[in-house]
Amino acid sequence: MRNHYKQVLKVYFHDKVFRAGVELNISQEEMAHRLGLSCRSYVDLDHGESCCSAVRLAVFLVFICKDPGLFLEELWYAFEAVRATTG
Repeated sequence: MRNHYKQVLKVYFHDKVFRAGVELNISQEEMAHRLGLSCRSYVDLDHGESCCSAVRLAVFLVFICKDPGLFLEELWYAFEAVRATTG
């Protein structure tokens, strides 16, 4: 089940980071800088080749995300869906 959660987080985090970049009208390079990532690491994240670390998730929630509570609530529902389907 852990891999299912990781996949959900990978897709969800990517979507939220991408949307935040569009809303803030910043480049991938700027988003990478704000997350404390190299441009290459950001590209890997963007292409789904890597997942966020706990530190990157925290940085995103504290410094970039407009509504961390909503982010976590939506992630909770996504995780609940995994739990319901995988037992």
